[in-house]
Amino acid sequence: MRSTATAWLVLLAALASAAETSWPPKGMPLRVPVARDLWVSSCPGETQGNNGGADRLKTKAYQEFFLLDIDPTPLKGRVITGALLHLHCASKDIQKRLAVSSLASEWVEGTGTGYARQPGSSCFEEAELGKRPWAYPGSDITAVMMGEGNTLWATWDATPPDAAGWQTVAVEPRVVAARVAGLSHGFVVFDDTGSEWTRNGEQYKRFTFPNRFVHSRESGAKTAPYFTIYLGDEDKQPPAAPSGFRQEEATLPAGEAIVSWAAPADALGFHARVAQGAPPDYRLPRYLVPMAAFGKRVTLHLRDLPVKGGETLVLEVAAVDAAGNVGPAAPCKVQLSATPPTVEIGGEPAPKFTEAAPLPRLGGAEVAVIDPLDKMNPASGETIPPHDAAYLAANHLWSAKNKLVRLYAAKNEFVAFQVALKGAAEGVTPALKLHEPLRAELLEFHNVKSKSGLLPDPLVPVKGSVTSQQTCAALLADLYVPHETPAGKHTGTLTLTKGDESLAIAIELNVWDFTLPDYLSFIPEMNSYGLPSPELGYYRLGHTHRTCVNALPYSQSGSVRAAPKWDGASLDWTEWDKRFGPLLDGSAFADLPRRGVPLDSFYLPLHENWPGNVFKDYNGSYWADRAFPPAYRETFVKVSRLFAQHFAEKGWNDTFLQFYLNNKNNYKERGWSRGASPWILDEPASFQDYWALRWFATAFHEGAAAARGKTKLGYRIDISRPQWERDCLEPLTDFYVCSGVFRKYRRMILDRQRRNGMVIFEYGSSNPIEASNVQPAGWCVSAWCLGADGVLPWQTIGNAGSWATADELSLFYPGNNVARAEPVPSVRLKAYRRGQQDVEYLMLLTQALNAPRWAVGQAVQEQLRLVASAHKGPDVGGIEDAGRVTFRDLSPVALWELRTRVGALLSKARPEPKRRLVDLRTPPRDVGKLPTFLPDPRPPVAEKGFGARAERRDAPVAQP
Repeated sequence: MRSTATAWLVLLAALASAAETSWPPKGMPLRVPVARDLWVSSCPGETQGNNGGADRLKTKAYQEFFLLDIDPTPLKGRVITGALLHLHCASKDIQKRLAVSSLASEWVEGTGTGYARQPGSSCFEEAELGKRPWAYPGSDITAVMMGEGNTLWATWDATPPDAAGWQTVAVEPRVVAARVAGLSHGFVVFDDTGSEWTRNGEQYKRFTFPNRFVHSRESGAKTAPYFTIYLGDEDKQPPAAPSGFRQEEATLPAGEAIVSWAAPADALGFHARVAQGAPPDYRLPRYLVPMAAFGKRVTLHLRDLPVKGGETLVLEVAAVDAAGNVGPAAPCKVQLSATPPTVEIGGEPAPKFTEAAPLPRLGGAEVAVIDPLDKMNPASGETIPPHDAAYLAANHLWSAKNKLVRLYAAKNEFVAFQVALKGAAEGVTPALKLHEPLRAELLEFHNVKSKSGLLPDPLVPVKGSVTSQQTCAALLADLYVPHETPAGKHTGTLTLTKGDESLAIAIELNVWDFTLPDYLSFIPEMNSYGLPSPELGYYRLGHTHRTCVNALPYSQSGSVRAAPKWDGASLDWTEWDKRFGPLLDGSAFADLPRRGVPLDSFYLPLHENWPGNVFKDYNGSYWADRAFPPAYRETFVKVSRLFAQHFAEKGWNDTFLQFYLNNKNNYKERGWSRGASPWILDEPASFQDYWALRWFATAFHEGAAAARGKTKLGYRIDISRPQWERDCLEPLTDFYVCSGVFRKYRRMILDRQRRNGMVIFEYGSSNPIEASNVQPAGWCVSAWCLGADGVLPWQTIGNAGSWATADELSLFYPGNNVARAEPVPSVRLKAYRRGQQDVEYLMLLTQALNAPRWAVGQAVQEQLRLVASAHKGPDVGGIEDAGRVTFRDLSPVALWELRTRVGALLSKARPEPKRRLVDLRTPPRDVGKLPTFLPDPRPPVAEKGFGARAERRDAPVAQP
């Protein structure tokens, strides 16, 4: 511990020395009282609560925080050189590090206590409960604070309480100036430390989200919060007018436009109003109007206006400086988009069979054909989802009367049907005959024990005859249409034989005149935490099913399963390239349908314990930028650069090569060395976790950016709380993997995507065995419609026990349980394939119609009545539940209707075959000019170091 402690003291001294050169701020200090305050809560059951009348204010990580405001009049016309916020402790748990932000919406303090619902007053959910959202419809307060809604913020240590119980925290002067200039409606004060911990050898104790209270203005003048604002010279000179207005090219929904302009040198922000074409003197809401960025053009996304699409407006924009001086307004003519929010898809679905007839029989079994996404209970014969009685005799695929299966497919597409055998099925021998170049495989469902009894999920290639002894059995006929297949009608026969009896079922396959791409336009990523042998078999099975297996190469303890050899100076790639090179150059898949296409995604071994040693170098700080000696970061930067150079030299340009941090500090509860990460890096919670992600991302890009060449090397984050991320990970994130909360905060996330060129995935869980298999397919279609580029079931690899007991995580089953060397698929893996192919149809339709993707997505949602819900279960053992997207009414038939409607349109349009429709690629990242998000100036560092949990012992303990 001596060397770690020494390094920590040296770092603290350096930081303190740098800060002391500019602290205290120059200028005249002025005490400014808080004029109103309010604490709000994001906790379930409290989001509509108002605490404006309480005598205390509370911070509790992202769960609870408070708003303040001042009368800015005495500050106008003066340069603000520094600011301090003074808070009086009201609890044992003190403030450790706080962020203070501007606020882009007016608010009502209210008089509530105890989270009272007070109509018209502010709460987490609404700026005025029951009357006005914080920003756009459906938004909450996170849309107008901490970087969202064009707000400013900074984070820094709070000082320890003095003898009288007062703490102070430095506030970024621009945050105060925004209030003076009318660019903000107050201040948001937020607990950035959140959870704390202590360590005693291997013993680790975590304190999750302590309740930290301070007194409010209602407590009385002696303990009310206040600011000290340092005032410099007078400034009465207004800034010049904005110039260089330009309407940017963009395909936007009706009523929207994007405008940019050059900011005057001394501007802090802007006031904007619609002078012509809207209600008289309509002022743009604060959350829409950008702040100034010195030397850069600023961009305004004009939307949420009380006008119709297609109109021409005159926008007037005036710059305002940090002293509150407003310059002359400059006009800009803007043409709002007239693009409708949806498109007319047109066409009609293929005809269904409607004439019922008795089911054909074979021996003692009735035979029917159903959709591959249907699930048949082997005991009762009931289907999931349920259908009417006539479905087994006549449906969208099957005519019992004609003993005919009719299918539709594009070239380079898999299409399937399910054969249901109701009765004595054991010993039935199937044979499927198709003409070249069509290919087919017959698979038998095996049953697993579920909460609803035995249900089918794993699929095993048929060897000879059916083995099931259940009342009902099912087979899956899986057909592939190669690229070179001629368009038109193709025929074949499925023959079922038992003893001396046989039944012939005709197959009609209608091949459309278009081809699905080899490179995936939408990626169902099959996440795993390591692959059993044979590793290559899992990658190939995923590839065949138009998905991508991605296996994390390190553990929560920091051990690495697969990395090039690092000797401290260079990397030896020999063994690593031999093992993984074929996956990245595509040669491992040369004989598969998407021949030669490499993996879409691939985890790198880079993490907090490789190439560095986190156990050796971590000094105990909650803040990553203070937590390691320089050599740790230098090594990380160097190895990141070596990875980029190697991949560029190899020409591995088509795989998302992902630097991703998966580990969580709650694994340390089993022992300090049982978990490598001091933070929650996957699904971050406290802001210290997001700060650590930022620090590692910056180091990675510093090393990799210049050397990455044409590769898709980038930084990935997995986020379950995007609303608390702020803008601290912009523009560092390449692969943004978000839980189902993506659907609630979709606008926020898509705005980040537009600004930074991210690829977005939605993660969650697959359907349980007891539920409908339409879920994976519907999830793919729904996520694409909402703007995502992929979905990611969080765990996909089964084990021996998955064959006996239903395992919703097992999309791949190990083959050794059925005497096979290679893994076998679940039917749910094929459902992901179905969803991926359906998205390819929609991507082709988007290009054929020359329509924006969002408009096609809206049309599809309306046609399918695609009502999806993202449900999250309780956390278990400190592990956060991944959640699941489910659908209220979606059926396999509805997906088939959409697919055949779109397929017929595309076949008529005959789009040119392309191996790739879209190139999911992110831009280079420049970390040279990132904002610090630290106040300037700022006091010395107040944090005390390793495992420190400071409390105010003489304060009364506040109750939650």
